[in-house]
Amino acid sequence: MQLLSLKLHRTYKGLKDQYFDFSNTSGNIIALIGLNGSGKSQLLELMAETFAYLERWQRTDFRTRTSLGFGVTVTYKCNTSRDSALLAYHDTLFSNVTTIRVTIKLDGDVGLEVWDGSDWEHLLGEKDFPLPYVVGYSSGLNENLQRSFMKNSVQYFEVMRTRLKRKKELSSELNDEQISEINQRYLKRNPHIFEPEEEYLTTNSGERITTEDGTPIEVNNYLLGLRESDTPASKCVFLDYDSAGLFLLSLAILKKAEISSILNEVTYKYPTKAILRYDLRRDVSGVDTVRDIQMLVSIAGDGNIKGIGKRTTDKIFDIYELDYLAGDITLDFTNDELIDRLREKNYNDPISLFNRLFKIQQLGVANWQSIIRQQLRKDNFIGTVKKPLKTKLPLSILDLSLADDSGKEVSFDDLSDGEAQLLQVLVASRLFAEQNTLFLFDEPETHLNPSWRTHFHRQLSKAIASQEGNESQSQVFLSTHSPFMVSSLKRESVMFFERNESGQIRMEPVENQTYGASFDVLIKEHFDLQSLISQTVVKDIKAHLPKGDTPAEREESKQWIMENVGESMEKAYLIRKLQS
Repeated sequence: MQLLSLKLHRTYKGLKDQYFDFSNTSGNIIALIGLNGSGKSQLLELMAETFAYLERWQRTDFRTRTSLGFGVTVTYKCNTSRDSALLAYHDTLFSNVTTIRVTIKLDGDVGLEVWDGSDWEHLLGEKDFPLPYVVGYSSGLNENLQRSFMKNSVQYFEVMRTRLKRKKELSSELNDEQISEINQRYLKRNPHIFEPEEEYLTTNSGERITTEDGTPIEVNNYLLGLRESDTPASKCVFLDYDSAGLFLLSLAILKKAEISSILNEVTYKYPTKAILRYDLRRDVSGVDTVRDIQMLVSIAGDGNIKGIGKRTTDKIFDIYELDYLAGDITLDFTNDELIDRLREKNYNDPISLFNRLFKIQQLGVANWQSIIRQQLRKDNFIGTVKKPLKTKLPLSILDLSLADDSGKEVSFDDLSDGEAQLLQVLVASRLFAEQNTLFLFDEPETHLNPSWRTHFHRQLSKAIASQEGNESQSQVFLSTHSPFMVSSLKRESVMFFERNESGQIRMEPVENQTYGASFDVLIKEHFDLQSLISQTVVKDIKAHLPKGDTPAEREESKQWIMENVGESMEKAYLIRKLQS
């Protein structure tokens, strides 16, 4: 995934009719810099809203109900070599690396163009085109970045809730007419979820079902079955407290040597044990959800399952096929046989495991306030909405133990903010690096100490690097106030944001070379600081500077500065000035 450009039609918050060009950037990491309120986070939000809307528009089981309220044109390159179905369907239309231009129009419709090597080819009505994963993270309280991810979580939840509601209605003793009435009702209301199933219109001997007068029963007349497939999780994934544990747990799929290579700067990095709590008592789980819980139960083994509440009745068991609707599952990652079963069940792919667990956790939308869900159903909603914290989830991690190279263990919750942040960001980057992913990180190094910040670019680059030796499939956009990150990037990959006198936001590449520039130069040039010492001290120094020009006053000021001010270029300059 490489985002080449984004053009905004009309207005999104402080952005208006602007073109953002990233085609000349160097490498896979682009830094957005500028003062607070200059628009960096708004551009990240706009990117997230764009791709989240495209996923809702493209998926047959999701819905778009309104336009976004603005238009967007995005141009990006996407590697389609792994999508054999897409390549076969379109023959030569999509090459291994395809440049795509997608326009979300003001009325909400979407137009697609593909670069054929010499010109753009318009594909009218085409919906089957590659979209990247979008992984978001915000170190602060920027709920606005999470909003678009929450919209798609609500869509997934509503599909799963509808599927289960129909299944429960059909679980009673019903005749064919009643079954048909239920199926027709669900098909009429939810054609984006269900499809008619022809096989239910014949008898066991293969004869077509007819009415009493011998007339064949049509699909929409007497419907005994509907087709529904597993509902994939959204490709928009937000890294927060709840999902962070799932990222780290999925790390267990990888070999220890690979974990060590990616997280060599992190002390505690090897998952050793996880206690997961599942709770399906809110009645929003589907067949695929139950199957994934069963997978965890079988991998853990009977001795590592602790049921909560009463055992399921025969009727409930027929629906869920679980002895308990809630329970704790303990996974011991030091057990080689368990790790082998985990890898086998998930195709040796940590993303496969993560998506299965993430799907279950997304059903926690049931615990959100109805007003929040109503707001998030609107595609044009751009207000602030907070994801509830500490709510009961259908799948949560009660405890996750991590070990260092010597085998010493610590709970993930006991890590410092800096350790947890570095671990989460690097693990998420590694797991999704091979998936054509657009990473949107809002200040991902805020909690890191200065030493770790100087290494952060190198570590992030290593995490997103292709494990197969090919060009990385992912791209990172991050906002930062850190000169440490800026000094690691070529100036083509550093975008400077500022507001003009009328309040309009503008973005442009920085003028001077940033790669290898000293931190003091970058701070003064791009972060609006004329002095590298605290402004509190500057104010105090000014109060002690001589009011006149007598030798005694200068000497008094010099002595105060020498006794009270720490070593700095500013101190040395003032001493020389007062001595002269």
